Amino acid sequence: MEGGGLRLASPRGEEGDVYKVAAGALWYDFVMRAICMSLLLAVLGSAAACGPAKPAESPSHGDEASPTTNETPGAPLPTPPPPPSAASTSGGVPYDKDAVEVGLKRAARQVKANCGATTDEDGKATGPWGTGSVTVKLGHNGHSQGATIGPPFDGQPVGKCITQAFAILTFPPFAGADTTVDWPVEVVKPAPGAGAH
Repeated sequence: MEGGGLRLASPRGEEGDVYKVAAGALWYDFVMRAICMSLLLAVLGSAAACGPAKPAESPSHGDEASPTTNETPGAPLPTPPPPPSAASTSGGVPYDKDAVEVGLKRAARQVKANCGATTDEDGKATGPWGTGSVTVKLGHNGHSQGATIGPPFDGQPVGKCITQAFAILTFPPFAGADTTVDWPVEVVKPAPGAGAH
């Protein structure tokens, strides 16, 4: 090892500067790629941690509003929540009535198809069966905040099945306070020999 440098043996057993240069180039390439990747990850990580970019506020002069914006052309704009006036288009309710009804109808179908076969602690489907009304609390965040059912279903395994079906609803969020809605349900007596739930 002369000159203090790293020397690699060639396939013929000789020391060769060609291999030294090649190894150095590969090492240099590896280090540069690692540095570039680290910088890229650092930039992306800091951008993600800061959240979405906000357009710069334009200075206001007096009572005039500036019509110019500093937004990038073609950039997607965030979707604002629906205005409170949306209630006037959905029959006076603060939520998207059509979307909520889709979820309520789906839950009612699940109740009709499944809850009649709900069993007690003895493994028997004992009912009660028939029709009733469930009260569902619709959260303004787009998730059901729970459901209650009155007699004769309350306190029964069938009643628990009904409230669970309505407790998992999701729908578009809406402005305003949480609200409640009553919805009819039908619990069907299972056919003899039908499987228990």
